[in-house]
Amino acid sequence: MDDRSSMSEETFIPDRAKLYHYKLDRILGQGGTGRVYRGIDTVKGEMVAVKRFREDFFRNTLHLRDLKRQVKRFKKFNHQNIVHIIDFLDDNPADGNCMVMEYVDGPNLKWYLLNRPWNLQERLTVVAQICNGLQYLHDNDAIHHDFKPANVLFTRRGLVKIADYSLFGGSFLLELLDRNVGEQITPMFVAPEFLKKEKITAAVDQYSLGITMYMLFADRAPFIVDSLPKMYQCHLRLMPDHPTAVNPKCPQQLGDIIMKLIDKRPENRFKDCDELRIALAGVGRSRI
Repeated sequence: MDDRSSMSEETFIPDRAKLYHYKLDRILGQGGTGRVYRGIDTVKGEMVAVKRFREDFFRNTLHLRDLKRQVKRFKKFNHQNIVHIIDFLDDNPADGNCMVMEYVDGPNLKWYLLNRPWNLQERLTVVAQICNGLQYLHDNDAIHHDFKPANVLFTRRGLVKIADYSLFGGSFLLELLDRNVGEQITPMFVAPEFLKKEKITAAVDQYSLGITMYMLFADRAPFIVDSLPKMYQCHLRLMPDHPTAVNPKCPQQLGDIIMKLIDKRPENRFKDCDELRIALAGVGRSRI
């Protein structure tokens, strides 16, 4: 839910007391899409997360309308590995456009990468949960579009929850209305199809997951560059070093899986995230 790991303790104090009928007591994170608060529903007494979008997040009125329609559908989603979306509110200009979501009480995967010791089985367990969540979204005709470590949350008990899967609305309208949307996806994780303005499928989430897994198991970013154009060129034309060559603790079989996920051609990736999860289970068994 945006970047919780880079904020000092002082910045957790909310800059406003209330949004709609939610009393705010803490800033959970902030980034390019907006700011996320922890709040209390003053009607139901429940703790929630409230994202207040930046005024310039919505590219046009059709983007806003599309997202609101998608939220109505996503409210019906129910899976332990995705953050439940409760509501979208936009009828008070002073409060702005807000999405209300399930509150998740732990850190995100970005924090995990920076702070948890490297452990193969633990990280495989995390990725297996991500696969389950992404497969549920894909089975329900939803594409995340901006999968990255900051959008993977943990409960205090270690359950993985995928967040912000609704922010770009429906993929059909996304392609139809804004062919430059690839430039708005987080650069480190954007799939080549976005940059080439090709048809967007669920395989874009596999690519972004592959980049994330490279960071999890190679213990570094796949592309070390100093400019955005160079980063985009890497996504389009360059394959990184094999993860096992970078980090010998990463099994060859696992490294091969990661390289398959970040293949430039979506048809060369896995059929779906269930197939990926089964392949990863084989890696786990091979190490026992």
